[in-house]
Amino acid sequence: MGRTENRTPEEFHAFANVTQGILWQGVAAVMAARISIAESHRLCEPTRELLAARRDDRLFRRRPLNAR
Repeated sequence: MGRTENRTPEEFHAFANVTQGILWQGVAAVMAARISIAESHRLCEPTRELLAARRDDRLFRRRPLNAR
């Protein structure tokens, strides 16, 4: 896996910079995912409330069984 001899300081720093860049891309991706999940939860809340209201029969009235 790669070279066995010692790297020059320039090669080491170039490798470190690339590695750090990749890590920061990962951090940015995780932050974006967390924001997206939070927005999804925020958007789903009204639906949950409507479904709860329907289950509680506040918004949804059933027809009487003997009605035609």
